[in-house]
Amino acid sequence: MIGVGTKDCSPAYSSWFEKSVVMLVVIRQFWVPIPCRILGESSTHVYVRILPGWEVDIRKNLILALGEVVIAMQERVN
Repeated sequence: MIGVGTKDCSPAYSSWFEKSVVMLVVIRQFWVPIPCRILGESSTHVYVRILPGWEVDIRKNLILALGEVVIAMQERVN
């Protein structure tokens, strides 16, 4: 995942690793919210898990916004 020369840049998404987030991504001319977990990043891509067993790389220049998913206590499953 981490390529050559990425030690020079500071990871912008490291505080979001392994948290449930919604990522707003632009695909063609549409803004698409993607619920996912951020697993890692390189200098140009963010590696995310959309579903168990389905991980993808998303280019950083396509990410418009990012927000943490907060679930109320009464909605959580034990």
